[in-house]
Amino acid sequence: MLELGATFIPFEPDRSAHDGNITRNFFDCSSQRICTMRNNGALGLTSKSLQNDKITNVRTKDRGEPSTVKFSPDGRLCVMQRAPNTADVIFLEKTENSLCLELTVSTKSKEPLLAVEWITNNQLLLVNNHSAELLFINEDKKSSKLIKATNVNAAWAIYYAPSQLLLIANGQSCSNLQPIIVAHSQFTRMKNFEVDFGGSISKENFLEKDAAIATIYGKVYIMVFRYSNRSATMLDLYELPFDASTAPQFRHSLILGFNGGCGIHVIDNLVIVHHQSSQKSMIFDIKVSSPSKSHSPLVTTTIESHPQHQPPPALYTNFWFTFLPDVVIDSAGGVMYSIRLKNEKSQLEISEKHTMLEYLARRRGEKKLFIVSFLSCLRARALSLRQIRKVFAMLSGAVGGATKTPKSAENSVETALKAVMTCEKYSSLVVTQHEMQSAVLIPLREDASLPESYVANIMLQYLRSLFDASITPEAYLIEMVVETLAEAGEMSKLQQIVTYRVINDSKPLAFLLLSYEARCSTLFQSGVDILARNKACDEIVEVMLEKKQIVDAFRFIDVRNLNEALIPKVVEAANQHCSRQTRYAIREHLTEKKAKASLYKSIGDDLYTEAEIKEAANEQATCALFEI
Repeated sequence: MLELGATFIPFEPDRSAHDGNITRNFFDCSSQRICTMRNNGALGLTSKSLQNDKITNVRTKDRGEPSTVKFSPDGRLCVMQRAPNTADVIFLEKTENSLCLELTVSTKSKEPLLAVEWITNNQLLLVNNHSAELLFINEDKKSSKLIKATNVNAAWAIYYAPSQLLLIANGQSCSNLQPIIVAHSQFTRMKNFEVDFGGSISKENFLEKDAAIATIYGKVYIMVFRYSNRSATMLDLYELPFDASTAPQFRHSLILGFNGGCGIHVIDNLVIVHHQSSQKSMIFDIKVSSPSKSHSPLVTTTIESHPQHQPPPALYTNFWFTFLPDVVIDSAGGVMYSIRLKNEKSQLEISEKHTMLEYLARRRGEKKLFIVSFLSCLRARALSLRQIRKVFAMLSGAVGGATKTPKSAENSVETALKAVMTCEKYSSLVVTQHEMQSAVLIPLREDASLPESYVANIMLQYLRSLFDASITPEAYLIEMVVETLAEAGEMSKLQQIVTYRVINDSKPLAFLLLSYEARCSTLFQSGVDILARNKACDEIVEVMLEKKQIVDAFRFIDVRNLNEALIPKVVEAANQHCSRQTRYAIREHLTEKKAKASLYKSIGDDLYTEAEIKEAANEQATCALFEI
């Protein structure tokens, strides 16, 4: 699942020639550049990066061998530490003699420097045992100015550029860590905390090489190697809060179970630990469900080289140097590689299908692969309904997270105002209802080898996940779910989701339920109820007339005081389907209600025969009045 060298850059390896020509290489973690110095810069300084094709070539004065070479974010300035207590700022603009101008800076106390870091394009951070100082570098005047300083007690310090985080170690065993945010020309101290590094007689102090900082799933973690006398080496993760008032917390412990040299990468929110002696790489995903804070490797695999490298380079050698997030430097071969994930192999490496889908859903840019794998698992019936529900819940939760309640939105704003640290945000996989229907549900429905009840249950699980996430199902999805349940004969389940209002009322849904009256008589009344809740009175009258329920339709119009425009339709239907007594009752009622005669005139045309009219006239002519 890991591939080396999809992108790579060659550089000149380190060498110490007999003729006095010396080549040294340095890696700048902040700018992710490999810096090659020949004769301490007198013969040239070259920097390259895997992220872009820009190559910097300059010459500097030979003032001794540097221990650190770092570039500013815009690449216009470079800082070298040639002496223990000073740093030289190199202005990377060629002068007439092709040598770059330099500026020497130091802290006020002139103490040895522990760290030299670029904060912005023209702000330089210097850290010694007792202070951290922020300098402004003026390119035009070739001068420096102290902006801010703060007192610290530091044994060593590391800097994490993406979050502008300075981590200082102090205390008797260097296990007390003090995070400091260096932003907006200010130092903001966060709460310090103690880490467990497995101190023993053989290992009394916590060392800089045993700590690293990375962003995982939108949170910043301090990663600490914890050793023990046994072989169960651990990598502990301490989460840093975004606001300074909250203390960092221990969150996860990754079980490595080995001793010896290793390297760490953090790629696409996965922690990858490479073990040199066993030539194995362990991939950890802290989001995978775990009942405790301890995590075993999700996958244990071996790095493969990209086919473009022929012959393949040696792997896991003593000449390898690993840097976060994904850089491997082969100092002997003179090549800087990147390592990437081959997620298409996850189906072979991860046997548990639900875990494999959970893994793919969290990988960046793998939506198509996830959907194809999900459909394949559903067709193979490799997932239980409970696991299917969990997958749908994960996807629906990502969609529903974008729509927050006013209260949660207010809390988010309040948290953002308190935040002093920032990091790269994590975006969950979002699969829209349209994508789910077209890419998963419709293909399942069209698969003749699958039982209709199985497909119907899958759709119900998806509908349930939308309901739990407070997401309104779209009309075309509801129609497909109803049709699938009807085809599967799951009328009781269909009746339940309608009765308990799992799906929203709509006219199309009502007419769809009315069409299933022959299969389930109760669905007819449910459809009428939905029309009533939507105040679709005209449609209700039409349904009653179609069912030849003339009197009920007339009564409905009368009770609801509906528009008189519906009366001619009822009268016409009454003339076609009702008895003479019923038509007479309708006519008399309309007369009593003083309705317009034009609305019920057609009832009187054939209400009586000519013989009956003649007989009635004779009876009226011969009748006598009696006075009591």
